[in-house]
Amino acid sequence: MKVSPSLISAKLEDLETEIAKCIEGGATSFHLDIMDGHFVPNLTMGPDMVKAVRRCTDLDLEAHLMLQNPDKYYMKFIEAGANIPLIHVESPINTGLLIKKISNQGQRFGIVINPETSLEKALPFLDDAYMLLIMSVHPGFSGQKFIQDAVNKIREARRYVEGHGLKTLIEVDGGITLDTAGICRDAGADIAVSASYIFSGEVTEKVRLLTRL
Repeated sequence: MKVSPSLISAKLEDLETEIAKCIEGGATSFHLDIMDGHFVPNLTMGPDMVKAVRRCTDLDLEAHLMLQNPDKYYMKFIEAGANIPLIHVESPINTGLLIKKISNQGQRFGIVINPETSLEKALPFLDDAYMLLIMSVHPGFSGQKFIQDAVNKIREARRYVEGHGLKTLIEVDGGITLDTAGICRDAGADIAVSASYIFSGEVTEKVRLLTRL
């Protein structure tokens, strides 16, 4: 299974070392939680943080835009070094218009759906999406418990992707441990995003265990 460590739980005072440990364990990308304090009740990374991460790795950087207005800010994160903006269908903007703009720029992107959002909300955008991110917790904070209903949504998404001959990757984020990652893999997920599990112990080994699933 591919692994995208979420740096929200990394030791930011030793970011370069934390990133190096993840890469040694086999991480294929990094997940950056961008929160504005409005779309979700927390405030995190800005473009300067993305620049700092980019200086440490050439791997893909997923900018998970938990923003009220991703259309106004997504380019700032791309310019900072993120190369896969992830757009929530729940953002109060014209999602279709933003996705069309991103696609016309030749930029890969992902669509994100929250636990309470049906897969149908994402389907109009999957033909062009590089990935579909299924949230298995409510976005905003790390360390939450995995929501089991996400497994059915992963299965449904896998059937849709394969049934329509799409190459869209299915990613899952929230409450991911070795056990829940295995369940998600069996349901059809391609990529696991993990924060607390990876950075609460021996980082390289935690990533390596997930990649072996």
